[in-house]
Amino acid sequence: MTVTTKIMSIAASIFWIFLIIFFASAVYSMKDIQFNLGQPQISTVGENELLFSFPLAVTNTGFYNLEHFNVSTSVFTNGSEVARGFTFIPVIADGQMINTTHNMILNVSDLLRTSEGLLFSDTELRVNETVSTSAAGAVPIQAFSYFSIPWGAPLHNLTLGTPELAAYNSTHLRVNVPFSFENHAFFDLTGSVLARIYSNTNLLIGKGQTPIEASQHSPYYGNLELYIPTRTISKAYVEVIFATQFFKYGPMVINYGA
Repeated sequence: MTVTTKIMSIAASIFWIFLIIFFASAVYSMKDIQFNLGQPQISTVGENELLFSFPLAVTNTGFYNLEHFNVSTSVFTNGSEVARGFTFIPVIADGQMINTTHNMILNVSDLLRTSEGLLFSDTELRVNETVSTSAAGAVPIQAFSYFSIPWGAPLHNLTLGTPELAAYNSTHLRVNVPFSFENHAFFDLTGSVLARIYSNTNLLIGKGQTPIEASQHSPYYGNLELYIPTRTISKAYVEVIFATQFFKYGPMVINYGA
């Protein structure tokens, strides 16, 4: 073996030893990274959207800069993705602490169209989280985690009472339809409830509407008042429709009479 070949062989060995040490130290330094995604603050944006703001803290106490640091979250219900959020930080220097906010927008109308049962049933939304970065621009790292966000049904335990008829004047009767529900959602519910009364031959004989304002995490009790002609057949049915800033639901049908 010539001197030149020996020198090249030694240089190659030194290079590979250095490379192995570099990668080993880069991977080892990852254990010193502190990452925390806190509980979200929830607020309304637009007409039918919720903004989830997660406090995000990253501390790089490793040996190398972190580059292309990316946090991605996806929200799922019944296997369908209903929201996604991204946060990208170009560089986190060694010894640097970053405090920021990871935002994600959830379209409530789309969510409720995906699963109508969420109107009435409390559950949890699954969140998939992915964190990816690279140390010293050379060692890619990716991690996954899963957690849940509680979902409160806006029309939990919705109940429509039996229509109550009473004389209003010489030509009309007043029909009162009591209703109640519990707004378990993390947003206030505003809108209106519309009712239409039909004869057993499907003829519209009366209608009425009442506004609703249900605060989050509170029960709500209301009444629908309608007026129908006194000379009305004794058997009929009522259609009830809920219309809010986030959804429209109905008609719900109540039969009454002989």
